Amino acid sequence: MSGLLKRIDTAIDSRVRMNDIWRETRDGRPVWVKRRRSRSGWLIAGANLFFRLTGARVRICSGTDWQQWEVDCFQRLYGDHLRAAAEGADAVWADQVPGVSLCDSIKEGQLTEAMLKAGGHELARAHQVWCPEFGGGWSHGDLHLENVIYDGAADRARLIDFETIHDRAWPADERHADDLLVLLLDLAGQITGDRWTDAAKHIVQAYGRPEVLRVLKQRLVSPRGLARVWWAFRTSYLPSAERRRRMELLRNQLP
Repeated sequence: MSGLLKRIDTAIDSRVRMNDIWRETRDGRPVWVKRRRSRSGWLIAGANLFFRLTGARVRICSGTDWQQWEVDCFQRLYGDHLRAAAEGADAVWADQVPGVSLCDSIKEGQLTEAMLKAGGHELARAHQVWCPEFGGGWSHGDLHLENVIYDGAADRARLIDFETIHDRAWPADERHADDLLVLLLDLAGQITGDRWTDAAKHIVQAYGRPEVLRVLKQRLVSPRGLARVWWAFRTSYLPSAERRRRMELLRNQLP
């Protein structure tokens, strides 16, 4: 990896160093607590600068905005049966979401069609939840595989980790296609080509919203300039020729 890519990789992955995260039991319920570290501001500023330079229309929330956004998203999607709240000036807590992430399922060799379809169904549902900040359907902004949790007992997926927000001026279909694209790029970096094609199809078919899939199809083309670095990071530095091949395969299968 070149020196440039190493610096960019560090800037983006700094998000894991922005927070201390731990599990507790409160009132007999397992919860996760996330606390922003005191010197995280420069890491957030650096990552957000990179997003702007690459044309990624997202930003990591800062200040107390991140607490409000994290809690609001969790409550908006799952407040009928799970709880979350801000704590002090620099932390949030949320009920533990049951299940295992799609990322961990891949690492353990246990990724299934049911998990992928559940992820696609849940994303479609979440995208149709009204969000006043956008004046339209909600979107995630950082939907990689670790942020999709599959609950086998209920055969459903849930989404977590709401620190990043899309550009509010971006139309809903564009934001929603971006969530799908990020998930598919992450998947491309985690599994082999033949398996990726089938896995991507399961997600896309379960998602099923034609107006968003039309936008996704237009975006399944490798970008130029610094945006290529963003794609490289998102696909765990999959060779560019293989990345293009996979995206073209999926494009040809979309209506």
